[in-house]
Amino acid sequence: MKRALLLILQFIFLFKMNAQERVITVGVQVKPLFSSKFFGTGPITLNDASYEYFVKPKSGHAIGLVVRRGFTPSLSLEFGLNYTVRKFELGASNGINSATSDLRIVGYEIPISQLIFIRLSDKIYMNAAAGLCLNMFPTDVFKDEETFLAYAGKNNLLQPSLLANIGFEYRTKENGYFYIGVSLNRPFSNIYEYRVDYINNKDVLNTAGTGLNGNYLSVDFKYFFHEDPEKKGKSKVRK
Repeated sequence: MKRALLLILQFIFLFKMNAQERVITVGVQVKPLFSSKFFGTGPITLNDASYEYFVKPKSGHAIGLVVRRGFTPSLSLEFGLNYTVRKFELGASNGINSATSDLRIVGYEIPISQLIFIRLSDKIYMNAAAGLCLNMFPTDVFKDEETFLAYAGKNNLLQPSLLANIGFEYRTKENGYFYIGVSLNRPFSNIYEYRVDYINNKDVLNTAGTGLNGNYLSVDFKYFFHEDPEKKGKSKVRK
């Protein structure tokens, strides 16, 4: 939490800086979402004496708008609004019978990041970014299958997460900016609590549960429309 507060203070300070470039660009972005065991986004398996359950993250997606405020040739602030879909495959088995289903969690994101750019050539830039994201989850999710019941209940309507990003950008004066990068979104706590009941003839035979952390990796595709730098006000000169 101390690190998060420090980042927020940095953002406030940057907004008050006397900017050199004074460029505001608006764009759109599309982000395919992926899972990775290394970053804690791999499958979760629950076992007991007779039953096995798993929750396996699948590829999802996010789309949204993004606004970037340039301060210097190498320093910018970026924020936006995204619609996200996280997908999971659910499974339950007792060694004889098994069943699988899909779970879909819809959310919204308000990300804000501080970007640092390194110019590699006349039009190509490399960037690294870090920031915070406010994740919003409006509903719980329920799946009713023949052999199991699955329920995912959100822990909170609003949940913060940590953002990290690295990427490359191709800039043109006439046609805007084209960006591709990789991001990690890591919530500070579990976004949902997952529970599954294995049933037979409407009788609940076994129950298990775990938390869903909501971490994801994404490949980010962004396009920024061309904008001219903001001009400082000039005093009129009397002839």
